[in-house]
Amino acid sequence: MAEERKVSPWVLAGIGAAIATAAAVGIYALARAAPPAPPEGYTCPYCGVSFSTYDELVAHVQSAHPGERIPLPIEWE
Repeated sequence: MAEERKVSPWVLAGIGAAIATAAAVGIYALARAAPPAPPEGYTCPYCGVSFSTYDELVAHVQSAHPGERIPLPIEWE
């Protein structure tokens, strides 16, 4: 018959503390991460063509994709 082995509660507590520390460090790193950079231009969500200004994108959507919604610009701080 195989001998039953038990794990010390201290080992389990140490593993739990290590996991909690790693999670806290990961959450802190995500919170401190830099916000995403603003896009270089404006891309049509319907066909993927890029434009340098929002007004050009609006004119394109109105002429090439009539009846589709005009995408709202994102205000980057």
